[in-house]
Amino acid sequence: MDLQEILTLNVYVVLMAFARVGAAFAFMPGIGARTVPARARLIFAFWVAVVISPLAGPLFPPQPADAPSLLLFIGYEVTVGLFFGLFGQVMMAGLQTAGSIIAYLSSMANAFTADPLSGAQSAVTGNFLMQVGLVLLFATGMDHLMIQAVFESYSLFPPGGVLPVGDMSEFFANALNDSFIIAAQLSAPFLIVAICLQIALGLLNKLMPQLPVFFVAMPIQIALALLLLTLALPSMMMVYLGYFENGLEAFLNP
Repeated sequence: MDLQEILTLNVYVVLMAFARVGAAFAFMPGIGARTVPARARLIFAFWVAVVISPLAGPLFPPQPADAPSLLLFIGYEVTVGLFFGLFGQVMMAGLQTAGSIIAYLSSMANAFTADPLSGAQSAVTGNFLMQVGLVLLFATGMDHLMIQAVFESYSLFPPGGVLPVGDMSEFFANALNDSFIIAAQLSAPFLIVAICLQIALGLLNKLMPQLPVFFVAMPIQIALALLLLTLALPSMMMVYLGYFENGLEAFLNP
């Protein structure tokens, strides 16, 4: 794209594309993190909007003559972008939920660290899984797939159309359900080991009531959880990457 093409761009089309892309990038995993400066995020979203505007331009309705109609179109685009960005956050929340379950099962529920992505305090295992998952998303090119999914969303949500509130609500509810399912799947090995350990500790407590089972079990639980996390982490991340990719494919054209 040379300078002449940039100067002849339709400002209305770029504004409409920026409304959707900017809203999506505000919550998109990695790009929408709190550690990313807002100015850098907006500049990146603007240039993505400039790049996709020639392709998405024919899909936009003619520029409305009055301001209320223009604001209505912009609100539609912002809503669709927020829907896509929050969907990415829901998929990332599966890792945080799995880490919280692992923390509770391994006696590390009180070990909190600050999440650099959201700034909130959460379990150390959840933050670890989030960091590993985010690095793998960018290392495997999933960030390009997210940007492509934002562009492909124009075929699912044509600009100027009627917002399918019912379908969006159902899709978001299913996404929340799938997020909890993937969290349960990722933490399933730890749940099985924790159940077996609790049964063994219960039998030990019956055989030796004077033994302080709680103080004896805590180091064992932490050691087993760290060992199992070391062994199962590659498989967990492969399962999660497949889940994330399948989720983005819902926005891509077949």
